[in-house]
Amino acid sequence: MRVLLVEPDYYTRYPPLGLLKLSAYHKARGDEVHLVRGCQPAPWTPDRICITSLFTYAWEPVHRAIMYFRAHHPFVRIQVGGVYASLFPQRVEACGAEAVKGTSPELDSLRPDYSLVPHWPASILFASRGCIRACP
Repeated sequence: MRVLLVEPDYYTRYPPLGLLKLSAYHKARGDEVHLVRGCQPAPWTPDRICITSLFTYAWEPVHRAIMYFRAHHPFVRIQVGGVYASLFPQRVEACGAEAVKGTSPELDSLRPDYSLVPHWPASILFASRGCIRACP
């Protein structure tokens, strides 16, 4: 299977930890994986597209990515995971993608695939989950 991992064009430049773990999962299954940032063409036609989402206020790059990849790959399964997708699955689904809610203990236990970000000089980890703010 060919899996395209998509990090929307966010303001942050930290590597997408969830996608790096998803890459490790798929590569262990023998799948071919490629990571793109923003709306960029894939090197091949993917069998699945996985898009990450950050906080709810950063929804616009997620929607742009969904619409771009839906237009270029109309019959490919698009899954969106992360905070925004978990909290607002109906908005993700209204754009034509499947919302993947919550966390995955199986993925959380994997070591991230840092080969996708060779320029990154450090390791990334979660120090905590969730947000300290009590937003409505």
